[in-house]
This record gives sequence, structure tokens and C-alpha cells, in this order.
Amino acid sequence: MQKTVLAALSTGLVLTAMMAIAADDERLDIAKFDDEGSLIVPENLDEWIFIGSSLGMGYSQENIDPDSPGMFQIARMEPTAYEVFKETGKFVDGTMLSLHFYGSQNEVSINRAGFVMGDLHFAEIHYKDSERFPDGFNFYNLNNGEPVGQEIGLPNDCVDCHKRDGAYAVYLFSSIRLSTSTYRKIFVPASPTVITRAHISNAYG
Repeated sequence: MQKTVLAALSTGLVLTAMMAIAADDERLDIAKFDDEGSLIVPENLDEWIFIGSSLGMGYSQENIDPDSPGMFQIARMEPTAYEVFKETGKFVDGTMLSLHFYGSQNEVSINRAGFVMGDLHFAEIHYKDSERFPDGFNFYNLNNGEPVGQEIGLPNDCVDCHKRDGAYAVYLFSSIRLSTSTYRKIFVPASPTVITRAHISNAYG
């Protein structure tokens, strides 16, 4: 029990120190890269903070097919960046978010209604770094089982779309949950406890 408490205190102190560094320098040093500039896939991706999901979301005007709704899209945020966001209201440089795309299945096992997640198709990491990228962010494709993520060459449609829409596009995938007290510390005290796309855009800065 004592070891568990000490470990928890140690972890808390480390996280507090990391957050203090981020607040002072507005930068996180979590992402690691190999000699060729590829992003080393974090080993703790499955421990990142869940911030939202969607089913069959797309950018066209096509109606969703109820028999084949498309893929589940799961958005997560690197834990330290999430804590810094709660403290500062900013997605500071070094922030990473992941998006995983899973197939959708029905009539699996005893399931006779609705859909469940199938196999992982692919994933990507959205990485913010104003020193590395001219527009401040870019994307890395993660192939199943590969130890590194490949940067999508610039310019690319993903970055152009996010710039054109003028807001942090993960808003479309996520529903970041904050307590009322945390929300009011970050945003306007009189605002409702619903984070809008404008808030996310300002936080992304």
C-alpha cells in the first residue's frame, strides 16, 4: 500500500513538473522521432484520454446507409497534453491526438440490433508543432504493427481543409468533457458548459 501511494505521488510530481514546463515554455516534449524524422509510435496509445467518437462521419452530402453506416472513428488525446489543456485552455506545441478507424459490424454473436466495432483499419496522429511545420501542425499515418508513423507530405488536403475551415478539426470527432469549474477557469465564466468549435479554435491558437 505504501509503495502504491509513493508511486502515485511520484507520478503526480512528474506530471506537475511537466505541466509547469509546458505552461512556461508553451511546449511539450513527448513526441519522439527517429533519425529519418518519422514519428515513433507511442507505446501507451491505448492509455490516451478518450475525447470522442463518431460513426460514419464524412464530408460529403451523401445520406448514411443504415445497413452500412461506415467506420467508427475514435479520438484520443495524449494524457499530458490533456492535463495541460485543462490547466491552460491551450493545445500547446507538442500536443498529440490520435484518430483510429474501425470497421462496423452487426449481428455479431448475440447482437441483433445496432453495430459494434470491427477490426482496426488504420490510424493517424495529429501533431502540433509550430517550429516543425509552416502551418503549425501535420499528420502522421500509422500502419498496423509498424513502429513509426509516416509524415504526410506537405502541402496536403488534410492541413488545407483544417486551415480553410478555421477551427481545430478534432472538434468534429470529439466531445471534450470538463467540469464546470475547469471550464470556467479556461473559458469565459458566463459561458455555458458546452465547448464550441470557436472555443476549440481559440485554444488551438
